[in-house]
Amino acid sequence: MIQIILGILIVLIGVFVFYKYPMKSDVKQMVLGALLVVLSIVLKRLAIMVPFLGFPSFKITLEVFPLIVAGLTLKPGYCYIVALATDGLGLILANAGGFPFFGFTLNAILQTLIPCFLKQNLVGEKWETKIDKIVYAGMSIIALAASLYVVFLNKVTISDQVFVITSSMKITIIAVVWLLIIVIFLAMYFYKKKISAKEYHQFNLVVMSVILIDLVVTFVLTPYWLDVMYGIPFFASSFLRMLKACVMIPVSIIVINTVYHIISRTLKLD
Repeated sequence: MIQIILGILIVLIGVFVFYKYPMKSDVKQMVLGALLVVLSIVLKRLAIMVPFLGFPSFKITLEVFPLIVAGLTLKPGYCYIVALATDGLGLILANAGGFPFFGFTLNAILQTLIPCFLKQNLVGEKWETKIDKIVYAGMSIIALAASLYVVFLNKVTISDQVFVITSSMKITIIAVVWLLIIVIFLAMYFYKKKISAKEYHQFNLVVMSVILIDLVVTFVLTPYWLDVMYGIPFFASSFLRMLKACVMIPVSIIVINTVYHIISRTLKLD
């Protein structure tokens, strides 16, 4: 049943995208989109399983980087196609067998369309003065929500093993989360002084895209899909991904912003 619902949702998203943003033939967009699909598939094959509490608990993969870059550099129609191509070809090359689970297809679509829609809509002078405030407020809310989540989490079940989350672990995790937020805030403050207004706008788009995708896809949808498919507890998966995000969010922002800046300047996409 959930496959049918997800299939209908994916089709409806496609109808909306192609109706609202009709595609035009653009060789530059097609070539760039194809390159990002190939890069995403290659990075997916280089995934690393990271042990936590003695178990290979979560996977670190960089395949989302090209998808976010696609969202920031391509038109919505091309973003939708890139997401479908990446998910479909990735399954074929992995020889996964069986019918694909549309939940992860939806993840790929959101990972391209979220930054694309942010770029499409956060334009104009009124946004130039508000976008950094939105970033600051949004990240603070996420950090607060993450802190409360950790405070009320008392145990995690991994591979049928129950692990108690001690007070010292909670304090450490909360401290790391807020340290991450402070570092990003300081980086934004000093970075703003060294670059042009256009570059700072691009940087804010990258930050918003990474944070929003982590919030929607990494912390909510992916744990839910894993719970539905494999019975992995939702809260345990979310907890582990929160730890992973403490490392990956700054890395994602740095790498994606650098690649986006190079592509934007070289191909004159903006």
